[in-house]
Amino acid sequence: MSGETVYTGARLITGEQVLDDAALVVRDGVIRQVGAAADIVAEGTVVSLRGKTVIPAIVNPHGHIGYMRGTTSDARFYSRANVVDHLHRLAYYGVSTFQSLGTDRDDTELAVRDDQRAGTLGERDVAQLFTAGAGIVAPTPGDTNGGPFFAADAVHEATGPDEVRAFVRGLAEKRVDAVKFWLDSRHGTKEKLGPEIYEAVIDEAHAHGITVAAHIYTLDEAKAVIRAGADIIAHLPRTGTDDELIALLKDNNVAVFTSMAIQRPPGEDWLDEPAFADILPRDAVETLRATIREKAPEPLFDTGAAYRGMEKTLVALADAGVRLVFSADTGLLAQIIGFAEHRELEALVAAGLSPLAALRLATEVSAELLGLADRGSLTVGKRADFVVLDEDPLEDITATRRIADVYLEGTRIDREGLRKGWQNA
Repeated sequence: MSGETVYTGARLITGEQVLDDAALVVRDGVIRQVGAAADIVAEGTVVSLRGKTVIPAIVNPHGHIGYMRGTTSDARFYSRANVVDHLHRLAYYGVSTFQSLGTDRDDTELAVRDDQRAGTLGERDVAQLFTAGAGIVAPTPGDTNGGPFFAADAVHEATGPDEVRAFVRGLAEKRVDAVKFWLDSRHGTKEKLGPEIYEAVIDEAHAHGITVAAHIYTLDEAKAVIRAGADIIAHLPRTGTDDELIALLKDNNVAVFTSMAIQRPPGEDWLDEPAFADILPRDAVETLRATIREKAPEPLFDTGAAYRGMEKTLVALADAGVRLVFSADTGLLAQIIGFAEHRELEALVAAGLSPLAALRLATEVSAELLGLADRGSLTVGKRADFVVLDEDPLEDITATRRIADVYLEGTRIDREGLRKGWQNA
């Protein structure tokens, strides 16, 4: 049929299925046929992808947008222009969809999201933005609160159940995509929300049909928010797991964000990869390298021992059939916009997941979490969001960084133009 494009000859990772010498037929931004190239009958433009591997575009439901410039996150960098720039960077790295969880400032993300959904953003080659607006945290008298260090002044400090219900109602009026709260004492240095407050947050959000994500640190905090009705815990409990938690997670179908790479000792070899270094100023890369060396062999956040415990927890939850969902916690420390998603895939495989399982968490499973039936796998009827790779990630998961092309809704994004723009800037 006219208007079709046939991508042929690649190894195709559709989701759970792997097809060699495959064909993908796209028309009007939607996948119309998928299968062995020899079995596909289609007319139109033929694009040979022989020797390449094709994966679905990544969907990341947990990060923080607009604060990072180069390799540094700070409130002074936050702006609408930076949010949009980050959406370009995400698309450049093959991320079709990104949810910012709780660090919106002055409703900037909400405005960008609404313009994007209305078709008035005026930008191409961008990831689709979802946002939780401003998240909720307890005030710490005489000190900054326990929210993210770069956005402590942007999150909402809850003072009581009635007050926080009113705040959540305000979020509902803005049609946020989720509600986020933090329950973490930051190693005993910050005040935590009381149960009467986070229970009110969850109850009010659910009354408006909104999913609730809880940032937790300990095993006890994880159990507490699940019992209160939270839909997502935004991190693995960093103090291990037990049979009771696993039962709570499964009985309540709670999603657990992986959020591994942010606590993994990062090393520095990846800083010299062209996929990373070519689009960032050299001084920013060297600043990050110096920070990593100063902390080595420990991670930039927490300890190596805590991370090794997280790896064991990840495998235990996976083996138990808990609902794990990909999460890169992009936008701070070494979680560089767009590249963090690929570091998370590497961390998941290093912890014990198969490359195919890790890819599925980052595509189909994460799209399902966001309620997006139109993306996440390369199957008939879904958006043609896919990444063409020079190498096979089933052989080496870091191959997801060696990108030949990215297509969003069937349109090839101008990666060369984006890269030149960043280099010239």
